Amino acid sequence: MKVAAMVLATESGTGFAGSKYLTPFRGSTLIETVVSEVFQWPVDLVMIVLGPSAESILEEADLGDSLRVIDLEWAEGEAASLRVGIDTLFRLDEYDTLVLIHGDQPGSRGDEVLRMLEQNRSSHRPAVVPKYRYAVGHPVVVGEELWQRLISMEGTASVDQLLAAHPDWVEEVWFDRLPVKRVMTAEDLIDLDARRQ
Repeated sequence: MKVAAMVLATESGTGFAGSKYLTPFRGSTLIETVVSEVFQWPVDLVMIVLGPSAESILEEADLGDSLRVIDLEWAEGEAASLRVGIDTLFRLDEYDTLVLIHGDQPGSRGDEVLRMLEQNRSSHRPAVVPKYRYAVGHPVVVGEELWQRLISMEGTASVDQLLAAHPDWVEEVWFDRLPVKRVMTAEDLIDLDARRQ
């Protein structure tokens, strides 16, 4: 099994002076923080799908030894970004497992991803999601048997919606902490720092 991590950095957010992903965060930028965490995961490839401000992010952010893909149709919604990323994985033709997270979700942990991947290997279900206390969250693990379903989605459809509609496809792994929160507004960054203290 070869595992690819996919970081979706394709939503602009609101209330930011510039690119949400280049916003200063904990001594770095938001996208650099998330990507550095993903590089701690037990994966074979880190792919970043970029949407708004892609050129600025490529010029200004340290994205490590990642594969960068640009989604020219990012304004359509998450479905377009998934299509671009998974099409790239199909072309590479060497990966069979995907770990998906948004580029505005700092706080992921490699040991939790390892537990989810181990569950994926032993489970007969194609997807594994983390359940943080009483809420499911991200990152999620998706086996290649579901990739064709993901790339057939359109518009604002998301992987969360697909898995919620098919609970028989999903295995849950429980973690005793709060879920990783997405940064959708400038105020969300303030809230994250407050939670950290």
